[in-house]
Amino acid sequence: MDALSELPAISVLLPVFFRHVSAAQTRLLRHALESVVDQHYEGALEILLVDDGSPIPVQTLSDQLGPAAENIRWLRLSRNNGIVGALNVGIAAAKSPLVARMDADDLWLDGKLHAQVSQFLEDPDLTISATGMLRVDTHGDEIDRHVRPGDWSGILRFFVEKGCPFPHGSIVADRRVYRALGGYPYSATVRHCEDYALWGTWLRFFKPAMVEQALYSYRVSGNSVSSEHAMQQSAASQIVLRRFERLKLETVLPKMLPALADALGASLFEAGLLAYTAWHFRPAMAIPEAAVIPLGAVLPDRVLIKTEAAPSWRTALEMPGEDNRILISVRADSLGEAS
Repeated sequence: MDALSELPAISVLLPVFFRHVSAAQTRLLRHALESVVDQHYEGALEILLVDDGSPIPVQTLSDQLGPAAENIRWLRLSRNNGIVGALNVGIAAAKSPLVARMDADDLWLDGKLHAQVSQFLEDPDLTISATGMLRVDTHGDEIDRHVRPGDWSGILRFFVEKGCPFPHGSIVADRRVYRALGGYPYSATVRHCEDYALWGTWLRFFKPAMVEQALYSYRVSGNSVSSEHAMQQSAASQIVLRRFERLKLETVLPKMLPALADALGASLFEAGLLAYTAWHFRPAMAIPEAAVIPLGAVLPDRVLIKTEAAPSWRTALEMPGEDNRILISVRADSLGEAS
């Protein structure tokens, strides 16, 4: 997997909304784009810039954005949809198997993409990678640094004990998972922390990793969502945190999801997709007897009910159910339960 010909293609998703165009905004966007191009990534890379209905189309500024603008694929929304709408439009339009995130006033630091893509090449089960973060003020001066645990268990512990594990603009993630989960959630309950809410579902079913270096520069300003909606964001984050915390899965998932994959004879991604589909849609499905215990372990908030016959689990991934029960057909008389 080290050959350059095997480097995965990446779509860099960059939503932009300029209420008023200014030289400062244009300069920051140019620097953000340059920081992506300056990664010198040798695989296929597109910058998917989603103009979220800016009064003046951002594409009209392309001659002020420098040579990096040549890497942009432009998408313009007819009206302002907000960050969730812009992100989900971008995910639907992304052509590459990996989707990275970037914001118009932040920077990627040297070596970021190389470190993250190396993780994906070394671990075919990986679905999302993030990096540590350098926070800077509006002048670009460093405020502090945040580097978080890089292993699966450490990320889950951080999620439960601290909060959001991923600096949003640092992530590189599997497009299949984004689409399987329906993108970022449209919900008033988690408004202003939609990324955290998405990770709360993602981490339940799919393997994460972190690069334990600060390779992403986040600009702190009074106009950021975190600043403008701090109270609402904090309240919504607590809802997400409590939902995850009460499941007590931080030590279970790194053991039981691989066990489920082994029992199914499937990849870790396929096992996660099965578990997510069972949890979210509750279809009837036929699974091997050995898969019952690990599936029940990763779904403590669902009940497994034995049935005489059901479609194979691969078929069931496309057949949603309607209630809180998961009907499973197994080659045994006994059935593990989760309640």
